[in-house]
Amino acid sequence: MTDQTIRLRGASDDAALLSRIAQGDMAAMKTLYEAHADAVARFVRPRVRDAAEADDIVHDTMLSVWRGAAGFQGRSSVRSWILTLARNKTVDHIRKQARVTLAEADETQPDDAPDPETVIGAAQDAARVRACLDKLPERQRAAIHLAFYEEMTCAEVAAVEDVPEGTIKSRIFHAKQALMRCLSRNGRK
Repeated sequence: MTDQTIRLRGASDDAALLSRIAQGDMAAMKTLYEAHADAVARFVRPRVRDAAEADDIVHDTMLSVWRGAAGFQGRSSVRSWILTLARNKTVDHIRKQARVTLAEADETQPDDAPDPETVIGAAQDAARVRACLDKLPERQRAAIHLAFYEEMTCAEVAAVEDVPEGTIKSRIFHAKQALMRCLSRNGRK
């Protein structure tokens, strides 16, 4: 069985779960949640950069899945549909935050930064790649994340990002070029 066959079977399973969710099946919702919540979190966290707020967006997204399952029209994969909901929730959150006057930093919050031992222990190549990824513009970083880490097609990424497929291909191309330049610079000592 090929990876594509496995992926297609998973997509039809998701569609079946969504159909059951539309009929109020909570067990189906639990299964779908467990299958996709981590991917939604990986998608949201870099954009929000606050773990609690990201978790709220994940839960709000999945609540929208529960409420809107009957409205799913099947024009995209279930995962693409869920990530599109997450993108919209994230954009709404960011817009709302832009209107809010931020208070001073809460010093009682623990520092989530990794300790030096963890950083040193991390694989050197992985650290270099992450550093280079972090230098990419947000739109290119999102396209790379969805295409390579979430294993979505360009069409699926375009649907999630709400842009033409050619735009996604261009973002990925330019991101790859920037990553190669960055990695070759960082590889020299």
